[in-house]
Amino acid sequence: MGKFKRPERQKDTLRDLNVRPTKERGQNFLINPEVPRSIVEFANFSPDAKVIEIGPGTGALTECLSAFADLTLIEIEPSFCEHLAPKFPRAKIINADIRDVDLATVGSGLSVFGNIPYVFSSEIVFHLIEHRHLVKQAVMMTQKEFAERIAAPTSTRAYGSISVSAQLFADIELGPIVSGDSFHPPTEVQSRVMKFTFRETPRAHVPDYEFFQVVVRAAFSQRRKKLVNSLMSQGRWSKEVVLEALSRAGISPDVRAETLSVESFASLTAAFRG
Repeated sequence: MGKFKRPERQKDTLRDLNVRPTKERGQNFLINPEVPRSIVEFANFSPDAKVIEIGPGTGALTECLSAFADLTLIEIEPSFCEHLAPKFPRAKIINADIRDVDLATVGSGLSVFGNIPYVFSSEIVFHLIEHRHLVKQAVMMTQKEFAERIAAPTSTRAYGSISVSAQLFADIELGPIVSGDSFHPPTEVQSRVMKFTFRETPRAHVPDYEFFQVVVRAAFSQRRKKLVNSLMSQGRWSKEVVLEALSRAGISPDVRAETLSVESFASLTAAFRG
């Protein structure tokens, strides 16, 4: 922690605001001033982007985002909202949990930033996917392992159901790795920045996204087993139905889920629908 000069300043700010970082909210505050600059540089968003920051906290990243003319801050902690208002008078501040916010109330063509709490990473990613028609791009810092799972290619150990669900709608690029001592309190694991660029059309045709997720999650439920056995293990389909669907989709029952591309999962979903 002696590497950076901001820990004491951050602690003083939190004490003045009567806020103690909690694991329940996944609160870890940036103290390395180089990290926000590297996030914005990696994002390479247009200067006229309509920007949302998720969970700005005391404003470490916000300072680098204040150059954007159209800036909305969504923060769950009321005292942080009060702290941010005079520092960033041009920004619109919404005191809410991002997971409860209908982004249509903010606008469209949105560019999202966020140092995402580890405990809510999946929920926030799926919230953005749900609002993909409004979000143009998103740059988020999450636990390194989580970011690498999201961006994982097929036939790797990291590739799983969340990789497939995210990559159906977005092109994903991995960015800088951030050490645990860049935060207060320090994290025990590294973080990594990732960039979502939402596609104008999905990578594959999926009429029923919810059913698509059912098939994908079933396929990865027992990832060490052959695909036919993983799909049967949920008790939703008989062996006969599974084998017929795999045959229709042109997929061998002996492969494992991690070898299937997003497009193959789309074909399999359609095959189950007959």
